[in-house]
Amino acid sequence: MDASKRPIRVLEVFGKMNRGGAEAMIMNLYRKMDRSRVQLDFMVHTEEHCQFDDEIEQLGGRIYRVPRFKIYNLISYCRAWRKFFKAHPEYHVVHGHIGSTAAIYLHEANRVGRFTIAHSHSASAPTHSLHNIFYSLFSWPTRFVAKQLFGCSTEAGIARFGRKAVKSARYRNFPNAIELDNFMFKADERIAKRRELGIHPEQLVVIHVGRITTQKNPSMILQIFKEIIEKDNHAICLWVGTGELSNTYQDEISREGLSDRIIMTGVRHDIPQLLMASDVFLFPSLWEGLPVSVIEAQASGLPCVISDAISREVAVTPLVEWHSLSEPAEEWANRCLEVAAQNLGHRESPLNSLSEAGYDVQLSAKNLQDYYLKVNGIGL
Repeated sequence: MDASKRPIRVLEVFGKMNRGGAEAMIMNLYRKMDRSRVQLDFMVHTEEHCQFDDEIEQLGGRIYRVPRFKIYNLISYCRAWRKFFKAHPEYHVVHGHIGSTAAIYLHEANRVGRFTIAHSHSASAPTHSLHNIFYSLFSWPTRFVAKQLFGCSTEAGIARFGRKAVKSARYRNFPNAIELDNFMFKADERIAKRRELGIHPEQLVVIHVGRITTQKNPSMILQIFKEIIEKDNHAICLWVGTGELSNTYQDEISREGLSDRIIMTGVRHDIPQLLMASDVFLFPSLWEGLPVSVIEAQASGLPCVISDAISREVAVTPLVEWHSLSEPAEEWANRCLEVAAQNLGHRESPLNSLSEAGYDVQLSAKNLQDYYLKVNGIGL
């Protein structure tokens, strides 16, 4: 192929390409891009075969690997990046999604004249664990290293880059867009999914979608679910996702004899249908950037009861309401039951509002594609 007609290749940097929020976001965009013009390749920090690897290769992407950064291997980590950039001059743009070492690998990219982007996908953790302290120390210089700064929300941008950087011309918000049409509420799909799950048409269903990890506040999720079941002995709670704490909570649910009422589904590929089958979305996270799962729930017309630690920018529609994490689980449960009852028979998908707010993946993919072409010096 004539080199002038080949797609530009952009390097996306991640820890691993499993089904996390940032990874799902970039894959949604990747699928919608014109890959005859822009092709995404991926640098990961793992040797394991991950959930998106096969699809990346099917879409024409390449997967490269560097060693995981462990502080003591700083010299060999930098050397690996220098070797990579020397061998691959085709990557003019490096888009960094893994934050802990962004200041290092984006610095190495800058040294050889690449255009560098740092992307913040989450607000800061509110704890002062050793991990968070090291993360902050290593990621802090990124705001001075990257040539472009992206954030999924203003809070996520401030948390990672600081207020001064977010106010600068180098920063822009880049919402986590989704395939809106896939989430449009359809009554027939609700009925079919409930039938598949063995849920009666009249049963109330509360759903949470997210990794089962400290950030998502799983202890409170479980307490709220238990309060809901106490108040409505026919209610079903769907806990969708997996994570390092999955077994802990699966065991507790089993010990309490609630496995038929609180259903831990694991990773699912039918999230739109599960949302359609549900009546209220619960999300009491300890911290977030701008959670795409709350956008998906709104697209499905679900009322959302969420933590006030989450960015106000997530409320694109009136379906979202915030509650303090200091409120007892019983109050959260009461509100879930109330908004679910209020929404019955009045469910609509506010897709136009979400599209206008920048959450249409078709438009978002085109915007990112055009941005990559622009910084490559290619006319649109």
